[in-house]
Amino acid sequence: MLNENDDRRPIPGLLLTILGILFLVFAGCGEWPQARLDAYLGQQPAVDISRLAGLPGVVQAGLVVFNDTTASDSAPKLSEASLTSLTEHVRQQLMHDVPLEVVNIVHTPNPGASPPEFTSVLQWARDQHVDYLVMVILSSSEIEVPERLPWRGSTLGAIGRGLLLGYRAENLALAELALIDARTGHVLARVEGNAWASLERLDVPLESNVYPVVRRNLEDPAIYPEKEEDAHDVMRAVAGGDAVNQAVMRLKEAWGRF
Repeated sequence: MLNENDDRRPIPGLLLTILGILFLVFAGCGEWPQARLDAYLGQQPAVDISRLAGLPGVVQAGLVVFNDTTASDSAPKLSEASLTSLTEHVRQQLMHDVPLEVVNIVHTPNPGASPPEFTSVLQWARDQHVDYLVMVILSSSEIEVPERLPWRGSTLGAIGRGLLLGYRAENLALAELALIDARTGHVLARVEGNAWASLERLDVPLESNVYPVVRRNLEDPAIYPEKEEDAHDVMRAVAGGDAVNQAVMRLKEAWGRF
């Protein structure tokens, strides 16, 4: 069994810096997913965010979330559980950071080969008796390469006991968000957020409290998926959640100008 509770003498702390540099080199191999929001909105006039100034206090809105996997280099779709969790995360972030009350929610794990007609999405909002709609498109790209992983993970002294054969994956996530007047179909604001997460896993799964492991960066605590088969999905959900946080932050900044 692999165990990180080992009392061997650690190697110098410079290791963390070296690992960080190596990861940045690895990260440069991936490409951010292409924006997909326009494919869902159709032809739209230029967004005039000054319209936000005319919104009446706290706005009641519907929320629709799509997990878009139509790009040729798209990562596999999120699990139903992860997409449900991310949809709730979007709702909570919106209600915490901007004057929105989300009253109806729907999410679509995979919209299919082409996005739904924008008019059908607007009709859903009208059927829910909401005047405003938040549309969120979650997409991501992903790469995975063979890697030699420290026996005890990326901690001090990790390489002291040698390396194990494994894989390192990286998910680059994009969250696109549009605030729409459901009565007119006009887009009042649109923002996006980007984030990444990585996954380290062993070539041959072993009983371990070190792998698989999902990381955001060297500062945030690592996340240890309970099941090997869920590890990639956890990575995608972590990256997607961080991308949502950035998108909502940018919406808050835009709204705060008025």
